[in-house]
Amino acid sequence: MKILVALDDSRHSDYLIKTIIQRKWPQDTQFKIVSVNEPFDMESEDASWLQLSDEVDRRRKEHAEVLCERVRHAIEKHIPTASVHFEVKEGDPCCQVINAAVDWQADKILMGAHSKSVCPHNLLGSVSRAVSHNAPCSVEVLREKPKLVAV
Repeated sequence: MKILVALDDSRHSDYLIKTIIQRKWPQDTQFKIVSVNEPFDMESEDASWLQLSDEVDRRRKEHAEVLCERVRHAIEKHIPTASVHFEVKEGDPCCQVINAAVDWQADKILMGAHSKSVCPHNLLGSVSRAVSHNAPCSVEVLREKPKLVAV
């Protein structure tokens, strides 16, 4: 079974990883962690701004690689029979996750949901909604249950 894990550095991904490591997986399960950095557009002809933009892109990629490596180790520790790889991509998150699933021939995509929308009919975030509508395989969107506060 090939599981593509769409990862970002939000608390939603923390819940996603906790859920993955608590599940029982078949012996031959392979995981591919994909993190996508959206381009950081700083259009300018000023060389110092361009240099700053390059530095921001470099640091974001490094941060994503460290995050993916940390998650890879966590999955390997809790699911020792699994094969785990990761890839950091750049571009539109929806397109990159879908393309990664197609290229790798994933059986399932696991991802978290941000739910940044305030409209009730938009229960998924824009990325998870777009991926679930266009993916070549099953998509499971994992959402942490809200903690109820006693009044």
